[in-house]
Amino acid sequence: MTDTIAAIATAVSNAGISIIRVSGSEAIQIVDEIFVTKGGKHILNNVASHTIHYGFIQEQDEMIDEVMVSVMKAPKSYTAEDVVEINCHGGVLVTNKILKTVLSHGARIAEPGEFTKRAFLNGRIDLTKAEAIMDLIEAKSDYALKASENQLQGKIYDEVVKLRKKIIYEIAFIESAIDDPEHISLDGYTERLMQVVDVVLIEIEELIKNAEEWQQVYAAVHNLPDAHKISGRSGKHSYSEWLKEEMEKRDFGRIMGQRLELAPGSGPAPTGISGYHY
Repeated sequence: MTDTIAAIATAVSNAGISIIRVSGSEAIQIVDEIFVTKGGKHILNNVASHTIHYGFIQEQDEMIDEVMVSVMKAPKSYTAEDVVEINCHGGVLVTNKILKTVLSHGARIAEPGEFTKRAFLNGRIDLTKAEAIMDLIEAKSDYALKASENQLQGKIYDEVVKLRKKIIYEIAFIESAIDDPEHISLDGYTERLMQVVDVVLIEIEELIKNAEEWQQVYAAVHNLPDAHKISGRSGKHSYSEWLKEEMEKRDFGRIMGQRLELAPGSGPAPTGISGYHY
C-alpha cells in the first residue's frame, strides 16, 4: 500500500458540498501542489495534523474552486495513513475536475471500499467494524442503525476478546503446569477446565445465534416482497407489525440496547451504494 489513492467520498450529485478524500504517503504533497492559500502560498506540508485550511484548488494558474482542506496525519486518521479531504462546492462537474487534478498529480482512483480496506489492513479497525461501517451507511431503519452503531463501537469485538482471553488463560496455565509440574498441580483441573469450556461454548453459541437471527431480519427488511409474503401467511395486518413482533420475539431490543419502536409507515428501501468509496 505504498501508492496514494483518491476518490469522491460523498454522493456524486449536485449538492451544497462535495468531499474528495486522498489517502497515502504522498497525500499531503499531492494536494499541496494544487492548493494555495488566499495569499497564494503552498502551506500543507508544514501544517499541523487535524487542521482545516481555506484556499483554492488551481491547476496551471487556473482557479478551479474555492475550498476548505482538512489535513489528518498518520496514524490518527480513518485509514491510519496521511489523509487529506478537500471540501469543495457540490457541483458534479467541479467535483470531478478536482478529482481529475488530484489524479494527474500522482494519486490513483480508489477501488470501492478501499479506504475501509486500508483502515483494516493498517490495524485501525477489525473486520466487525469494517462490516459495521457498510451497514451503517446502508441502514434504512432505527433498528439497523442502532445495531450498526453498537458493532462500530466494538461491542461484538469486545465480546470476542473476552472469550479469547479466557481461552488464552487456560492454555497458559496448562503450558506452565507442563513446564513446572513440581510447583503447579493439575489435580482436579480437568473438571474446572470443562466448566470453563462449557461456559465459553454457550457464549459463542449465543453470539452465533444473535448473528443468525439478525441476518434473518436484515434480509427481510431489504426484501419487501418476501417480507409481505411472510406477514401475509402469519395473518398480520402489516409488514411493520410482523417485523416488530419478529424482532421482539428474538429479543432484539436486548441485542441492540433499546426498546423496539417502529416509526409510522416505516419499511424497507432499495439498497445499493456503489458510488461510495468508503
